[in-house]
Amino acid sequence: SASPTVVSAFQAPARRSPSDIRSTQAGFRRTLETYQSKCNELVKALLVSSGADSRQKVIQWITDALVINSNAAGSHPDPRKISTYEFLFNLSAVMLKMCDPFISDQKKAALVDPGFVCSPDALRGVYAITGDDALPRLGENVSTDGVTYNPKNSFVPLCFFYCSRALALSIVPDANLYENTLRRLSSLHRHINARGGDVVADPRFNMFLASQHSQEIVMQSPSYVSDVFRYYNLAAGLFLNMPKEQLKTMPEHIIGDICSVLVYGAQFAEKLMAGLDFSNLFKLVVMLLSKDCASLVRNYNVRAELGDVLHDVFLPSNSSDRRRNVPDSVTCDPLQMGQPYLTSNKLALETLAPSLLLLYGEVEHTGYYEKMSYRVKIAALLKYLWECPAHKPAFKAIAGDEESFDTFANGIVNEMNTQYADAIKALVSIRSTQLLMANQQEWATRGEEEREQIEERYANDESQSRNMLALCTSVLKMLGFLSTDDDIRTMFTKPEMRQRLADMLLFVLQKIVGSRGLDLKVDNPESYGFRPKEMLQDLCAVFSSFASDDEFQKSCARSGYYSPELMQKALKTCRKQGLLVGESLDLFTLLAGKVEDAHKALADEEELYDGAPEEFMDPITQEWMESPVTLPSGNVTDLKTIKQHLLNDPHDPFNRSPLNLDQCVPAKELREKMKAWLEEKKKTKGSS
Repeated sequence: SASPTVVSAFQAPARRSPSDIRSTQAGFRRTLETYQSKCNELVKALLVSSGADSRQKVIQWITDALVINSNAAGSHPDPRKISTYEFLFNLSAVMLKMCDPFISDQKKAALVDPGFVCSPDALRGVYAITGDDALPRLGENVSTDGVTYNPKNSFVPLCFFYCSRALALSIVPDANLYENTLRRLSSLHRHINARGGDVVADPRFNMFLASQHSQEIVMQSPSYVSDVFRYYNLAAGLFLNMPKEQLKTMPEHIIGDICSVLVYGAQFAEKLMAGLDFSNLFKLVVMLLSKDCASLVRNYNVRAELGDVLHDVFLPSNSSDRRRNVPDSVTCDPLQMGQPYLTSNKLALETLAPSLLLLYGEVEHTGYYEKMSYRVKIAALLKYLWECPAHKPAFKAIAGDEESFDTFANGIVNEMNTQYADAIKALVSIRSTQLLMANQQEWATRGEEEREQIEERYANDESQSRNMLALCTSVLKMLGFLSTDDDIRTMFTKPEMRQRLADMLLFVLQKIVGSRGLDLKVDNPESYGFRPKEMLQDLCAVFSSFASDDEFQKSCARSGYYSPELMQKALKTCRKQGLLVGESLDLFTLLAGKVEDAHKALADEEELYDGAPEEFMDPITQEWMESPVTLPSGNVTDLKTIKQHLLNDPHDPFNRSPLNLDQCVPAKELREKMKAWLEEKKKTKGSS
């Protein structure tokens, strides 16, 4: 956190005017910049004018400072074992100024030799390659064996890579600290208001507000923040031009740091981004997300953060999903007549749509709550690209990449049922709490500790419902526009995906038109994104897209969530509320009838399988196998079952050995045996 001396200058901040706060911050910035300027002059003199011995001592001092403070990049560093917040910021400011000559000169920038990060002698322990302090690299199994490092200029690469490490120890963790401070302030504000307190007079609220204002002296400093953005755009340009063999040796944290700083800027310092060049950063993000680089950036969280950058920084301000005020000078390419990078960059047009579909599935491997936020943003990006004609060829090509599409489709279906069910559960809890808090007499009988617990649960329910409903809404809208394409719609109805898609859609339909769906009431439903009629409209539109697919009709009929009454109630609601009209209404009406017919036919078909030998039934789903395959473990399962399993888990479900689809061999003899048995059963039934 910031210096107590600085924090003390913001006494009782809740009572002070914004202009007064800004004036105090500006005064501190002027003083800070004066000191930093003198410090930069001193360092420059020691490096340039005081001889080789002095130069080496300065470099060694900076090296020691970076090595000793390596833990500052952690999520919860021990303050007793690292330098102060101010020291680390000042160190990064010095390093940025040391880089300034080649940030603004492309010829000098070319002297940054990537081999620096593979030379133990050059690194001096700052980027440890082995041991407990080793920093992960982008690629796997990076070795220094046989690596020779003979730079044209040894000082330039040292400055560049030392600067990236200094930023990783200062602005990167403190951007997270600043966001946490704002989150804590929001929570305190809500709790104080809920118990009828005075926010302006609350000492804890004022303490955190003073901390926020003191952090902003640096975190909102125009000169410092713009230097950081300029540095990272240079770094992106260098990475873009590296051969992949060199790029994979780069420290992984640099990519993560770029993402963190850019997202911070878009959220809290967008005005400071105006007029700066972000073109290399956009190109690097697109390149790293492309399928060619999917194996290069192995960390799924870092890949997900690249998607966040595209959404938070480069999604244009005229997008319906845009929530930030990032200047157009950031999102648009001046070399393309001011067109958005997303719709004018050649590599983006060729690769971004399939890259984002792949990423949507990959974020399954991130945290439970994090993946919801990632997927909402990816869906918003896909929607924006879908509406751009120039991206249509790339979307068409998606259907040709079966593996990537399966990963994406699996990501769409996974946990949708749980997410929507949990969202409804959270809304029910929210409503219960709202009624309790509205009853002042009842609320007053609760002790202060109990009220705080209820308020904390209430805040958690609110957060969860918003995240879950945002994800569910984005999934349905994405399914809606993607399923209008014949080729993509066909991919969704492949055997291994078709039943799960039908189950998911029917489950959500059951929740919406069931007893609690449309009738569930909460205060300010829009604040949670709870729009059941809109969701029903989107859901039924998706159903309509698949109405003419015979196999999808059967999958709906086979689903445990289906009942004729459910679809008829949904149809009646759509007509009454005017949610579907014209062709969409006709198609949904057709589907409801076709599924009901298929449901009756399936009852007859299932009689055929009564008494079937156990070896004919899938051991996982307990259903008749259509295409039995033998696994290396000797176990037999249906092809569609094992395909679906491998989308989530690359192991044999019976013995946990590594498994891929190529190892699954068709069980031809068993299939012939099953065919003969079924034919005999049909004859027996026909003669009875």
